[in-house]
Amino acid sequence: MQVYELLSVGMVILLGLLGGKVLHRIKIPRVTGYMLTGLLFGPSVLNLISSSTLADTQMINDVALGLILFAIGGEIEFNHLRSMGRKVIYIALAESLGAFVLVFGITMLLSHDWGLAVLLGSVSIATAPGVTLLVVREYNSRGTMTDTLLAVVAINNVICLVLFRLFFSFYSLTKGEPLIAVSLSLFMELVVSLGIGGAIAAMITFWEQKIDDLSELLLVIIGGLLLGIGIARTIGISYLLVCLIIGAVTNNLSMMHRLVYAELRQTETPFYIAFFVLSGASLHLDKLTHLGLLGLAYLLFRPLGKYLGSYLAGKRFGADAAVTSNLGMALIPQAGVAIGLMITVTESYPEMGSIIGMIILSSVIVYEGIGPFLTKLALGRAGEIHLQE
Repeated sequence: MQVYELLSVGMVILLGLLGGKVLHRIKIPRVTGYMLTGLLFGPSVLNLISSSTLADTQMINDVALGLILFAIGGEIEFNHLRSMGRKVIYIALAESLGAFVLVFGITMLLSHDWGLAVLLGSVSIATAPGVTLLVVREYNSRGTMTDTLLAVVAINNVICLVLFRLFFSFYSLTKGEPLIAVSLSLFMELVVSLGIGGAIAAMITFWEQKIDDLSELLLVIIGGLLLGIGIARTIGISYLLVCLIIGAVTNNLSMMHRLVYAELRQTETPFYIAFFVLSGASLHLDKLTHLGLLGLAYLLFRPLGKYLGSYLAGKRFGADAAVTSNLGMALIPQAGVAIGLMITVTESYPEMGSIIGMIILSSVIVYEGIGPFLTKLALGRAGEIHLQE
């Protein structure tokens, strides 16, 4: 990376922090401020952060997204989920199914391409964990709605990653890929990811019993996540599921899991700021002009499916009124996970990937623009924002 690029990134990250603080004073979520700062200084406007800089800073995005998925995976705590009841799992399944069914249906209606419909439908399930996590933390939100939201987003992304891999493997078979190769790829993505994540989580849990202070625990966590990302990239599988599994297994095995996340929060903020500033810089406003009818349909039917699914499941399984009425609104954000899956399609099938990429990248601009506001609004309507404290 050139000195100029390092200078640019450093300046913009600091400006992102400043932008987040300024916008926070006028009741705009900080995460929106980070992304708007990145958009302003990115290729779409001032081009202070160039496209080559974005490529050179990919490691920052990987580490930040790994930390986000680790934290979200930590919301899959079996004892906590048991105390919340099965309705949380049912709601996550319903909102995921709602998004998939509506997006699959409208895509089939408009394109008559089942492959596009099933892949786009599976990608539509993903909810951006980073936006959700940062908004919850920024507004010190806590309560039944907050707990349900974080758990649903965690389960939602597991469902998305597993279903996408299954559908992608089936699509590969229809394109003439050898059964052995497809089966091996599926095994690597699901079983090997589980094995890597579980092994690293077990290492973290064992090491924590030998630590002298919490700073050592912090190094173990970050080192474990970097190890997981590195192994996944080396053997050619997605690190998204690996990091999520590390978080989930660590949270359920660790005797000090509360301290784990408290310690981690002391160092993750700079990565988050960098991630969202660079995410904002990577948005290309000109993509909106190529959205098209299918893109508009995706933009509308995905949130509709999530809202209807969470609302109907909440009603059916006796969730609190605050959850039933507001949860769907907080599930709108979509970014990193969906973009990662889009890249997976593009690398194997460029023509299909270009169509999905146009739709996802265009939609992300809108979802990330309004998503933090809607998440904040949903938490506020549920009466769980405690910012004054």
